Amino acid sequence: MNVLISISHPAWVHQFHNIIWLLEERGHNVKVLVVKKDRNWEILDEYKITYTIVGNSTGKNKIEKAFILVTSTFRHWIEAVKFKTDVLIGRPSPMMAMTAFLIGKKNIAYCDTERSVESLFFSKLFSYKLLTPMLYRKDLGKKQMRIETFKELFYLHPHYFKPNPKDLELVGMKEGDNFSFIRFVAWNASHDLGHKGFTNEQKMEIIKHLEKYGKVLVSSEEVLPKEFDKYIIKVPHTKLHSIMSYAQLFVGDGLTMGAECVVMGVHAIFTSELSSGASDEMENRYDLMYSITDREHMVEKTKAKIDELLKDPKIVEKGHAKLKKLLEDKKDVNKWWVDYLEEEMK
Repeated sequence: MNVLISISHPAWVHQFHNIIWLLEERGHNVKVLVVKKDRNWEILDEYKITYTIVGNSTGKNKIEKAFILVTSTFRHWIEAVKFKTDVLIGRPSPMMAMTAFLIGKKNIAYCDTERSVESLFFSKLFSYKLLTPMLYRKDLGKKQMRIETFKELFYLHPHYFKPNPKDLELVGMKEGDNFSFIRFVAWNASHDLGHKGFTNEQKMEIIKHLEKYGKVLVSSEEVLPKEFDKYIIKVPHTKLHSIMSYAQLFVGDGLTMGAECVVMGVHAIFTSELSSGASDEMENRYDLMYSITDREHMVEKTKAKIDELLKDPKIVEKGHAKLKKLLEDKKDVNKWWVDYLEEEMK
């Protein structure tokens, strides 16, 4: 079976690398296409996964994105034909969905971001199946298949991920040290248009407040002023999750990293109105995520929630106890998906 997959975001590499390896272990051929974004190709390099670059940018506005959609789809189509593709998999991608239609093959995509309007439109139109978390907010019709998982469990399920306390040495810490992890996004994705995050002054205010409870590590998509330098961490992508797993708290407007912390048993404060059905479940079913959507009072409410959580001396232990329940409910989605592909392609 020749399986084509496209990567347009760093998180997609993490999500699908175990599936790529599992497919190859079972004797299937996998071709990885890359549209460059946030150095996603470097993560593939770290995982030693071979890839072909089909685009140098995802675009920063609607005009750029429309142009890239056309040129990138053409390149996807060329590679799919050359590869003699049997099935296409990945995240909702207009390029992959249209390529599947053009070559007459099945496209199976995993969706958990309801606000990706353009990607969902094309994927719903041309895909064979759309896999979603159980509490996905939209009804995608007969093509939708709800499954008991979260995207982050593709790569952070205990079957595949084991944190290493030695990785903390990369940020000058050891196991047992108190620290919080912050993520700031750049707000230039297609589903982010029209929204904004904290100002630099507000970011520093949150950091200073968190410092009352321990060290603060910051990951930022955009370049921040020099006064943030002492907080910014620069570590290999393949070490980042290990470091995050030892945090006492996550704070930030990066939903993916917040959810990653949740499936590692770390409480997360998500500072954005752009939540999802998956994050609703993490909040309401497992009490591990807390969404703060009031933009006008977001700093004050975030600081209050930080105090509420970090004043509890057992916050870390409570997070791990909640994680146990979450893992009992969810499945090993990598094995499930490969089994499903093999059955579909008989």
